Amino acid sequence: MFLNNSPSFVENTSDQSDSIRLTTPSSSIIILSSTSTAASSSNIVKFTTERITRLLKNDSLNYKVIKNSKTNLSSSCWEVFGFPSKKTNTQEFEIIPKFASCESCFQTYAYKPYSGTKILNSHSCVQKLLNKDKEGLSTGDKVIQMKLGTVMKCYKQIQLPQRDINLIKNLTSKWLCQDMRAFSIVEDTGLRNLLQEFIILGARYGEIDLKNVFLGADVCSKHIYELADEYRTILKGILKEPYENRCICICPDLWSDPYKQISYMGISISFVDEDCNYKSLDLCCRPYMESDHSGANILVSIQKCLMPFDLIDFDQLHFVSDRGANLVRALRNYDTLFCYPHRFNNILKCAFFQSKSNKEQQTKTSTTLARTSLISNTTVTNEIDQENEDNVYSSSSTDDEDDKIEPTLPINNKLVNKKQVAIKTNDVNNNNQRKMKFEDLNLAAQEIIKTVTRCKKLVEFVKRSGFNKDIQSFGGVALQQSTVVRWLSLINLLESIVRSYKATKRVLINRKQQMKLKGIDEEALKQIIRLLRPFKQVLKIIQTTNAPSLYMVLICTHMLRKTLPSFDELMNYHSPSSTNSSSDIENDIHEEIDITENEGIKILRMRILALLNLMFELDIRHYCATLLHPRYRQLKGCTKDEHEQTYKYIRKRMSEIIKQYEDDSDPERCFDECDTSGSEDYAFITPKADELSRYLSMDIDKSSLTDNPLDFWRKNQSVFPILSKIAPQMHCIPASSAAVERQFSGAGFVINERRTALDPEQ
Repeated sequence: MFLNNSPSFVENTSDQSDSIRLTTPSSSIIILSSTSTAASSSNIVKFTTERITRLLKNDSLNYKVIKNSKTNLSSSCWEVFGFPSKKTNTQEFEIIPKFASCESCFQTYAYKPYSGTKILNSHSCVQKLLNKDKEGLSTGDKVIQMKLGTVMKCYKQIQLPQRDINLIKNLTSKWLCQDMRAFSIVEDTGLRNLLQEFIILGARYGEIDLKNVFLGADVCSKHIYELADEYRTILKGILKEPYENRCICICPDLWSDPYKQISYMGISISFVDEDCNYKSLDLCCRPYMESDHSGANILVSIQKCLMPFDLIDFDQLHFVSDRGANLVRALRNYDTLFCYPHRFNNILKCAFFQSKSNKEQQTKTSTTLARTSLISNTTVTNEIDQENEDNVYSSSSTDDEDDKIEPTLPINNKLVNKKQVAIKTNDVNNNNQRKMKFEDLNLAAQEIIKTVTRCKKLVEFVKRSGFNKDIQSFGGVALQQSTVVRWLSLINLLESIVRSYKATKRVLINRKQQMKLKGIDEEALKQIIRLLRPFKQVLKIIQTTNAPSLYMVLICTHMLRKTLPSFDELMNYHSPSSTNSSSDIENDIHEEIDITENEGIKILRMRILALLNLMFELDIRHYCATLLHPRYRQLKGCTKDEHEQTYKYIRKRMSEIIKQYEDDSDPERCFDECDTSGSEDYAFITPKADELSRYLSMDIDKSSLTDNPLDFWRKNQSVFPILSKIAPQMHCIPASSAAVERQFSGAGFVINERRTALDPEQ
């Protein structure tokens, strides 16, 4: 039965609930009553793209476009497009499936989750938006640094004959297929710049042999070294001024490629220039050539990597690293901070018993293999598989990091009331949390952790079986896998299951695999997500690499320590009126009116709080960075002692800067007597003209402030000449080493199975 040549949807408007769905070759969809297939035309409504467009334009009371609520949407078309919807008898709007409509002109297209967005991106309203964004790059108050190659000249626009267009399409398609290239390579900016230059040369010299222009592989391979040296020379000049002003932070780390097992030393840097502009870049990813991975040799490797840029004096540099024992030993004599997200990751791994030592993993693996090889009975083997499923968590919560590592500049808060911490954590013993074994944990909390384990197994099964397409076809989202080294991925995994719980259940029932959902309760998952959501928000905020982030560490830590002690505080954090609450999952969670905290969730909440207090200690520079953000300069939530130590440390740094310009013949002209009252750790000489006091008491228009504190210091360099030198020194330090981790992800794409012959130096 063919209803129309255009895609359409027909819905049943009768009161009968059961229906039969018929799909025709013309993509038309009819829903008929299962009790009476002879439904009259009066109780069915046929939807086509043209009809929906007309209804959206002329009947706005009953039809409207709903925004796509899915997160992490990569396509620009969803800034313009949404889903058409129709008002139901309950006065709620229900999405009309398999269509997408423009919010501006209401033009409607047929759309399925797996059909792609190419036709939507070609819509005129989307193109206008993209062109407007491009124009905005060169206008406005903000100066945007554009990537190399994005600024292109304007060339003559002509319409080629269809014959020539087809020839280019044929040659391109043959190239993609014969050389097994990705389709997206034809949209690569570098390729297009290269082809454009060939066209220019052709216009200049006429038809020429490509052999006279195009260089061979060996020539390009050698030229890469020359080009890299050119950029290093340019970069050395750029880094000279920040290096002299101590406004450079180094993030080193080690990585091994999975194919040749060659170790690489990767270094990313962040710095602030004299105009208070924050910049971050990948400095190098070089083969690690030392004899072993001891702390001394790692330090030698870092020195060799920084030498070409004249970054020799490490006392002029800041460092951020993870807490790997050898890396810590290498940098222990220098100004080092530890990666904040790494520590959070380890806290959560310990709390959920997800961290295993290598010895423990090897013991369990060998025991399982030995038992499996001796047992051939299927029933007994299944029992072993079930045992392994429940034992993927660690028997001990101790992580592999050194417990004795301390911040290089700890703040000595004498007014912290340890009794208050004990009251907040109730019966949880902080000192025993890292040594606790899984078997000693409360049974309700054990069940929550087992639920997380079952979710990981479920997603692994769905991905391996290829069921994600089926789940998406039923209105769900693809289930996401997780990795133990990135806790954020596990939170995303749990959220994807909640979003697609009904669709996943339906698919598993159809495939007779419903047992995979056994022990996974939807309400328990929502409570786990509610518990972990503050950490997700913190990790996302803190891992930015294009703006200062160190000032957020103190704010985020205080927020977590305020939120975790009480279930009411946790609920307030997620309340719809809170600015922290977002996404449709939060809305689903808050549909519940009377929410009672699961006993296991409560125990894990208090355990996470205890581990947070035990495993993470704030550094004095966290306080200084927050104080040097004009929006948070009052350090709300900090004790009087914390305020005083922060002031003393900043004034000490001010004195050091002033001494560089001080006239030795008249030292008392700029300084008072040494202040011996207060902290002995940060004794300082107080300048008579105290910029810090003026900064703290300054009347600042908050509406003029931005999230980037360097914007304030750029405008007020003349007002605070000393503080404006200290602020970049603090804000050049990132809160995480995420930049170098991203560098290794990029290196993993370069060094793949097809490129194992690539010279590591290249």
